[in-house]
Amino acid sequence: MPPLPASTPDSGHARRMFFLFGLAYFAQSFAQMGGLIGQPLNFYLKEELGLSTSEVSDYLAIASMPWVIKPLYGLVSDFLPLFGYRRKSWLMLVNLLGAGGFMSLAGLTDPSSLVIALTLTAFGTAASDVIIDALMVEKGAETGLTARFLGTQWFWFKLAAVVTALAGGFLANTFKPATALHLAATVTMLAPIAVLAASYFLVREKPSRVELAAMKETTQSMWLAIRSPKLQLAAVFVVLWCFSPGFGTPLYFHMSDILHFDQQFIGQLSAFTAVGGVIGAWLFGHVLARRSLAVQANVAISAAILAVLAYLALAQPSSHAQTVAAPLHVSVGMLNQIGMLMILSVAARACPPRAEGFTFAVMMSLYNATDQFSSVVGSRLYEQVFHQSLGPLLWVAAASLALCYLLVPFLSRPLHTVPMHRAEEAASS
Repeated sequence: MPPLPASTPDSGHARRMFFLFGLAYFAQSFAQMGGLIGQPLNFYLKEELGLSTSEVSDYLAIASMPWVIKPLYGLVSDFLPLFGYRRKSWLMLVNLLGAGGFMSLAGLTDPSSLVIALTLTAFGTAASDVIIDALMVEKGAETGLTARFLGTQWFWFKLAAVVTALAGGFLANTFKPATALHLAATVTMLAPIAVLAASYFLVREKPSRVELAAMKETTQSMWLAIRSPKLQLAAVFVVLWCFSPGFGTPLYFHMSDILHFDQQFIGQLSAFTAVGGVIGAWLFGHVLARRSLAVQANVAISAAILAVLAYLALAQPSSHAQTVAAPLHVSVGMLNQIGMLMILSVAARACPPRAEGFTFAVMMSLYNATDQFSSVVGSRLYEQVFHQSLGPLLWVAAASLALCYLLVPFLSRPLHTVPMHRAEEAASS
């Protein structure tokens, strides 16, 4: 992202926020379940433990539960200051816990202990994400830089995803499954430590304490968020956009067992997807953010449907499968990033004050929950219904995307929120 002009008021503070948001999302990309440990973990579960496609999806879904309950972290951060701060202290604490989870993961092989450590890392990463997003919404409202903050976050998130995909593929292809997983966990531990240190030096907020009046105001803001038609429509859009049962675990097993791609090449394909995400984040922040929401949505949906159906070229083994795989992953990564940033930008602008953590976390929880649900459903369909055939799952994903067209006219309407006095009346009734 280009630097702020020197004449911008308090541009030094804005630059610090750009750095913090970029670093936090770079670290989150490393530390999430699909980050550096992603492919080594899939490789370990598949080869070392001998789990099937559906069993791997179920295992990862259990360990990913902290991502689904993200609104709870938003509630705690919005309502309960820790050591006098609503964001800074919580941000440091959860990253400390996440680092501890990765440290313990680096020495485990027992499946039950492994899932406990993975759940702790997921909690630390998910909670950190919620608090960073709350800060982003707050600072975006103050500075008018919401779209640019979002673009910065996801640009660095996807850039890190390129690194982690290549590194994860290298580890899975070079070392034994357990060794690859432990090395990935050891390196990843540095990510939450970096966010912890940056939070201490860069986050500046007014001291806060538990007050009845403030808690009442936060409750009223949450009620505004729940009743916001714009946010409700955005939530439906997120669910339809993310329901892609042909991707995730089914696609990994399909590439491994049917297409016979080696682990390093699969890692490279994940990197290509992330490269597409980098391009998509840049295009959104510099080009599409200036267009109308209707234009953004219609272009993104149409292109995404075409890109998903283009994956039919990989549905069966062929001599050209490896050749077409790379551009396909780039295009899908780019288009998915544009669509997600578009809807998150709508959600961020619709978040009422003092409930930023809860409101934005609800949207991201829907994204994560739908992604996990899609993978679980897709794995079962892939194994038990379609008999390891990827094509029908791609048609299901395309149909879900097509339903997004129905929501575009409503998302494009001006935002209407419930007046505060009505929210107060409803909260007190």
